[in-house]
Amino acid sequence: MRNSSPQGHSFTVVHDGIADALITPVLIEPAIGGETILEINALWDTGATMSLVGREIAERLNLQSISKTFISTPSDKNAQSNIYVVNLHLPNRTLLANVLVTEGVLSGCDMLIGMDVISRGDFAVTNFSGRTVFSFRMPSLTTIDFGKHAYTEPFENYGPKTGRNEPCPCGSGKKHKACCGRN
Repeated sequence: MRNSSPQGHSFTVVHDGIADALITPVLIEPAIGGETILEINALWDTGATMSLVGREIAERLNLQSISKTFISTPSDKNAQSNIYVVNLHLPNRTLLANVLVTEGVLSGCDMLIGMDVISRGDFAVTNFSGRTVFSFRMPSLTTIDFGKHAYTEPFENYGPKTGRNEPCPCGSGKKHKACCGRN
């Protein structure tokens, strides 16, 4: 099912509460010689250059390595990894064909979607009123500039009040009255 609207292909995921990870279901299949399609959980990670797939998913799809590379992980700076070619169906069923993915060790998800996919469109996350809303649109259709179109609403801090002579909570090392507590 493809969305053919002039607004592009988009989806939005709303979390009740503040999300600590952006995980969506995606469909994945081999781009080369395979008929198996799996629905898996993908973590959207703007800190990752390339997308990764876990070894178990690579085996279930019978993916054939087209090359090898070295990747940096939190535990290993030069881990050898297989490179595969997959077709990826985003939550709105938009097809991304022939996506290169590396094999990696993942925790809490089956796939990591990196900047190789995210940079193909517009990516936005808001945390208004205690709810995380994550939206993605392909292709990029306009600039999203929160600074340019910003407006301010009163901010109410429900935490403990910082005394004037206490260290400023911003970490500057100054007293609160000489830093963020100035009137």
